[in-house]
Amino acid sequence: MVISFKLPSLDDNPILLAETRTHKINEFIQKLPFGDPITAANDLIDELQILNTQKVAFSNRLNALELYRPAASQIYKDLILHFSNASLPLTKNEGTFADVAVKLWQEFAYGYKLSLIDLQNKILSINSSKTAAQVIQRAIHAFKEIALIHHLCYRTPSSSLWGELHKLYFCALQQSAQKLSVIDQLAMNNVSSVNLIYTQILLMELADPQHLASADILKTDTYLSNIAEHAELRPLGLIDNPTGVFIVALDGDKPPTPVAKNKEKPDEATDILLVTVNLARQIHQHIKLLQDGIVPNDGYLPSHAIENQYQDLLAQLIKNFGKAQQRIFSRSKKSDGVELGIGLISAHHLLKTGKPHAKHDNVEGAIKPSRWQILNVSAGGYALRKFSSSAASAKVGDVVAMKNSKNASWELAVLRWANINDMNQLDVGVELISPSASADIAKVENNGLLIEGEALLLPEITALKQSASIVTARSFCKVGNILSFNKHQKILVNKLVERSARFERFEYSLI
Repeated sequence: MVISFKLPSLDDNPILLAETRTHKINEFIQKLPFGDPITAANDLIDELQILNTQKVAFSNRLNALELYRPAASQIYKDLILHFSNASLPLTKNEGTFADVAVKLWQEFAYGYKLSLIDLQNKILSINSSKTAAQVIQRAIHAFKEIALIHHLCYRTPSSSLWGELHKLYFCALQQSAQKLSVIDQLAMNNVSSVNLIYTQILLMELADPQHLASADILKTDTYLSNIAEHAELRPLGLIDNPTGVFIVALDGDKPPTPVAKNKEKPDEATDILLVTVNLARQIHQHIKLLQDGIVPNDGYLPSHAIENQYQDLLAQLIKNFGKAQQRIFSRSKKSDGVELGIGLISAHHLLKTGKPHAKHDNVEGAIKPSRWQILNVSAGGYALRKFSSSAASAKVGDVVAMKNSKNASWELAVLRWANINDMNQLDVGVELISPSASADIAKVENNGLLIEGEALLLPEITALKQSASIVTARSFCKVGNILSFNKHQKILVNKLVERSARFERFEYSLI
């Protein structure tokens, strides 16, 4: 397998020489405007670009990158706050923060790849495998952060990113450096390895982040960084059970594929396996403890895991690391339009009045449906694309009121996934949960206070064995609560049906 990396062109006659003196680099870092992450990032990017376009001695290049890296991590944490919880599509300002974050880590990826090439070209090198492990781990970490930014912006990581990652890991295999411990102050317990950081990227892709709320993407990234050691990377071999086994083609540019779905003959020279069986067992143990009201004491989960409903997230992850997901319904293309009222407040208003409203006390702007293009239809829902003229915004997990040209009434759906495609268009998938619903204001007693909130009442659907249910804002009520309505109707909240990042849905019975 021939290894060639994407790298910037080297300048043989640079106007500015790259700074490699330790004390000068430290002075530069101390002067960075950390309170202004965009400026600080761009200043650091400028220095890295100078370093990455010049011939520099291996030790000097590596030392400079290692000095800059902690500062980059600090700046990155501030950059990510500006787009990691934004509605889709991102605003121009939010997109700028994301783009700068990508450029920052891209320069580190370039720098460490140049270091790897310099190391490989050295005739004699003491502890070359250990040094190679450090350089490759750093390069892969940079790509990991780039991939995470793409996930948070609901963009698919490019094939070139996957190609570079696989080549880096193959280099580690060639030098038997993949399992060597690497000191890394950005990693859990300050220790990492090529295997560990590479596994984290593969697992995050398998977690299907386009179906996760942005907050859950960040939770998943942290959790997988802690628990990835329970997954295994190994050579091809006999597979008794394909469940939890994925194939990674190191000479390709694709993410891991479930063995059960792989249609090509594996290549023993360049293909490896990712086995997640033990990882799934560990996640299952965490779910059981959380169900019993116990936060695991192994350090993998935060102390507030119970309050923040980590159990829901882990249940979703374990599905992705187990059996390959099967599509239940086929899709058919359809050229039509649909109106959406996105979010609980908007859906509540449209279901109650059937028409848009100029203003609402709890939200900025008008409450009015937005027009979307239908891409395809299945028995369970729709794939939609936002028209460029629409000012709509959405988040994964939003409840949605939906009406097409053939329906007189609003249906209720949930926005399950999102993706910004190569044309910068927002595509989403919505799942229908009820052909009709009614809207009302629910009241619940909480610590002696009567609290009001929007509620959507879904009728029983006997044919689908679906009980009557109610949709409310998260944490508005809980099982066992009695909710009252303006028409003196009362209901008992019986069972949690679903909890998304944006709402909760419960079965109920009349009192």
